[in-house]
Amino acid sequence: MNNIDHRQLRRLDLNSLVVLHTLLSTRSVSLSADRLCLGQPAVSHILKHLRQQLGDELLCRYGRSMVLTPLAEALLAPLGLWLQQGQQLLQPPAFDVATVTKTMRLAMPDLLEAALLPPLIIALQQQAPGLTLATAAMASSQVEAALADGQIDCAIGYFPQPSDRLQRQSLLQSRFICLYHPAQLALPAALGAADIASAPHIFTSYSGASSSLIDDYLQRHGLQRRILANTASLLAIPSILAQLPAVSVLPDVIAPMIQRYGHGLRWQAIADATLSIPIELLWHPRFNADPLQQFLRQLIADQARQLQQALPVPDGQ
Repeated sequence: MNNIDHRQLRRLDLNSLVVLHTLLSTRSVSLSADRLCLGQPAVSHILKHLRQQLGDELLCRYGRSMVLTPLAEALLAPLGLWLQQGQQLLQPPAFDVATVTKTMRLAMPDLLEAALLPPLIIALQQQAPGLTLATAAMASSQVEAALADGQIDCAIGYFPQPSDRLQRQSLLQSRFICLYHPAQLALPAALGAADIASAPHIFTSYSGASSSLIDDYLQRHGLQRRILANTASLLAIPSILAQLPAVSVLPDVIAPMIQRYGHGLRWQAIADATLSIPIELLWHPRFNADPLQQFLRQLIADQARQLQQALPVPDGQ
């Protein structure tokens, strides 16, 4: 049950209570003034105000010293405890990420999860073994509401419609590569818009939405691609391309994984260097100073930087 009388508490002055505790502890206006770095007239004025407010003398002169009234004696210990608790309340608790046990929820598309999640988990096991990551694919249009509602802690991806209500950090800039299997298809060394449009496509969304920058790019050149299949997962693409004369246009951050598990796939860079997307990290501003989120955001940024640096030069470069 909440018995706090907010109107009565509004009349309390925390500074006056600090002065009162000092006065009751030292039993001296001059010593209290020195300890609080205040002038004696200021301390005397506060004491006068407290006497009026509490209806008690609090400190009474007895010879050359001062003694406490019964009310003052009763106030000294609980007032000291209350001030100590207030001081601890305003001090941020000690944070040791190595001892944290918690699940952090990240929204990121399947492509970025495949590229970024493995090194991120390895780094977490080394620095925060009790921290668990839970990822979810989410359309960029849904991210702001999910962050505001606390459904996710942060989001990684391409967000073409930025919101000024969210905090954002640039992670990397991703160009595009064209995946294909050399046994099924031959591509020129320098891929242009016409080359991209000429082959059928296996499409997957890298932004968590159905729209594609590649379609917009081709439309600007008066072209349109033919999509054989639209898959929600990256896993099916290598197997499909190994059996069909088709291509899949993806951000180059996926190249290292394709190189390891790509069923003999090759990639070519798209010649237009302006065709790229910024990969960003988004979070709600209420977590700006949260030490756990600060740690996770820095770890994500570090892994993204290493991923960018490790990207191989695509075939044809």
